[in-house]
Amino acid sequence: MIEEFNQIFSKILIKHSLKNRFVLGLSGGTDSIVLLHLLKNFISKSKSNIKIFPVVVDHSIRNNSSNESVKIKSYAEKLGFKTKTRKIREKVPKSNLQNWARIHRRKILIEEAIRNKSNLILAHHLNDQAETIFMRLNKGSGLVGLVGMKEVHDWQGTKIIRPLINIQKNKILKYISENKLFYLNDP
Repeated sequence: MIEEFNQIFSKILIKHSLKNRFVLGLSGGTDSIVLLHLLKNFISKSKSNIKIFPVVVDHSIRNNSSNESVKIKSYAEKLGFKTKTRKIREKVPKSNLQNWARIHRRKILIEEAIRNKSNLILAHHLNDQAETIFMRLNKGSGLVGLVGMKEVHDWQGTKIIRPLINIQKNKILKYISENKLFYLNDP
């Protein structure tokens, strides 16, 4: 998976002439932890001057969320990344919780990317892509919506990069298992 990622990420960097600075949305789940490790390996192997700024978003939804955020931040810092935690301070709604969290998480990550003069890199993978297309189909989306998430997308002037978008979840889980990586399960 390392070589596959290195090829994908190199192509993205060249094709899109991207800045060498990236804010990484780091949830602590399997996907973002694998992306963090793959980026660390890419930087080491390519000896590039790419800078990664992981940002942990504490949704403050569960009682243990602050403790989880501290663990994730600490883990990323042990790998050598200067990591930041941002807390959502808005009142948690009674319904449509996932959409609320997604909107606030994206807002925070975009703010951090702008503040750091960086691109935003996210760990969406092929299974997320299939889910997105299915949800859009159910909502009656037109052809544009059925295209799904792009590998590189411009969102209000910030480039969003999804280098894992064509990689299946089972490969990510295999990488986690083979490398015995730390991650958190979000119930």
